[in-house]
Amino acid sequence: MPKIPVNGLTLHLQQAGDGPDVILIHGVTGDLSIWYLCRAMVELAIDHRVTAYDLRGHGYSEVAPSGYSSADQAADLLGLMDAIGADRARLVGHSFGAVIAAHAALLAPDRVEALVLSDPYFPALRHLEDVSRWGHWQAFREEAAGAGVTLSDEHWYDLGKFFDQVLHLDDSGMLRFRRAVGLPATERLLRLGRTSCGEDTKRDAGLTADRLSSIAVPTLALYGEASPFLATADYLVEHLPDCRLALVPGAKHRAPQENPDGFLGALREFLQSIGSPPVPGGVR
Repeated sequence: MPKIPVNGLTLHLQQAGDGPDVILIHGVTGDLSIWYLCRAMVELAIDHRVTAYDLRGHGYSEVAPSGYSSADQAADLLGLMDAIGADRARLVGHSFGAVIAAHAALLAPDRVEALVLSDPYFPALRHLEDVSRWGHWQAFREEAAGAGVTLSDEHWYDLGKFFDQVLHLDDSGMLRFRRAVGLPATERLLRLGRTSCGEDTKRDAGLTADRLSSIAVPTLALYGEASPFLATADYLVEHLPDCRLALVPGAKHRAPQENPDGFLGALREFLQSIGSPPVPGGVR
């Protein structure tokens, strides 16, 4: 289980392949296994060096009490790049992982060759979205309510409120909640609920709408065709200087899981369009 020190923490990572660096970044409450389940690790390793890692507080990475904003975790990502010897990389992020990737491109544009933003919403663009239209959210909301956890369409983005309620469930409520979401998910939520993650991830942390629109690296906005965040997708295409849109058929927010073939097809096509980065000295 490879682990490396980054910014005073120990992060768990996995690597495969050889070639231009691609770094895969999962979302909040997930872990790097998403990239194995959708076969991205295997497929991209054919012509890239692929690195997937668990965010701080997730998977097998160390749990920190704080430091979960997109700015903090972009710093983790850039520190990870230093640790693995990646001067530049193509960043592929899903959900909040895409927010982290975009923030890294803002902080260090010379180190990010391209961005794939898979179904993110951005705190600075929260006003664009209405998750009441998202069937998965409504179903989860009903399951949580059965265990005594209240989620509202108005505050859907506020993980802090959610985590706090889960932490304070009584024994019978915790049992109902665990039955609804599963033991692994419950353990992940309890672990993150004891950190500042819920509060940190709802802040723009300096990634304002204006600064987001200044990101000029080649970008793919990769969304499920029925994503609840399509207004954000349209905003990215309209406002980023070099951003194209691809929609994954039959997918909502979780395209890597809901349609792995469609997701990987669009991802590979975009990465191939970027070409190979120049080698120092002009030799390819």
